[in-house]
Amino acid sequence: MGEETKKNTNWGTISGIVFLLAIAIGLVYYYVTSLWIPAIGIPLLIIGVYEVLSAFFRSSEKDRWGTSESGAAVLWGFVLIAAGGAIMVYQYADSIIIPIVFVIIVMVLYLFARSASKGKN
Repeated sequence: MGEETKKNTNWGTISGIVFLLAIAIGLVYYYVTSLWIPAIGIPLLIIGVYEVLSAFFRSSEKDRWGTSESGAAVLWGFVLIAAGGAIMVYQYADSIIIPIVFVIIVMVLYLFARSASKGKN
């Protein structure tokens, strides 16, 4: 009774479930529309959004490699959002410029979020 129970979230299991759900949604999208390019972009977008949102609940303590779980999740989340979003935008855009602008905007948002979090510390 005097033992403290440490709240331990198994992020690997949760990430696996989100990954499989994202793949399933991409496959359903392909089945409905027969467009394979967005069917690749949708899972990337879903996983990226999950990573960014999960960063709020992950550890912010730096590990021996110099980054925290939340910092790595935010970085990979924004990278996946940029890639998945650019793929989606490319399917429906008239030129390649619009997906490139989308990636640049997402990376600027990442840098803005990163500088805001560093200023908070």
